[in-house]
Amino acid sequence: MRIRNPIILLFLVVAFVALAFVARAPAALPPGSYEKLKAEAQEKLKVKIVAVEQKVRSDRRLEVLFTAEVLEVERTQTCLKPGYTIEIKSYRWTKSYAGPTNPPVLPVGWIGIAYLNKVEGDAQGENKIYSLAAYGDSFEEIR
Repeated sequence: MRIRNPIILLFLVVAFVALAFVARAPAALPPGSYEKLKAEAQEKLKVKIVAVEQKVRSDRRLEVLFTAEVLEVERTQTCLKPGYTIEIKSYRWTKSYAGPTNPPVLPVGWIGIAYLNKVEGDAQGENKIYSLAAYGDSFEEIR
């Protein structure tokens, strides 16, 4: 099939290029989703990052484990208190992907608000391991 009309050809080329860009863009969650996830988080804490471990798990995913000191507790379902040390399991996609906001790799010394949920399988609380409640929006910088 041969396209003779240059306007149709131009439209097809533009549509193809636009589709290629859209396919590579991360797909954000619907409006209000991050706020809802934060509101439903088990833990809302002011924390200080005291250690960061990073492990490459594949050519696209970096697993991150933060060790954090709890400075203040705004909301807790697991009886956390200021002075406790917790671990926060996180990740970082190193190449483009479709999905929620990519979490940051926070530096040692970072202080801010963390929205977290208890990691399943750690019900006794002995290990104090938590995961991100709102993907890449689970951390808020204090201004």
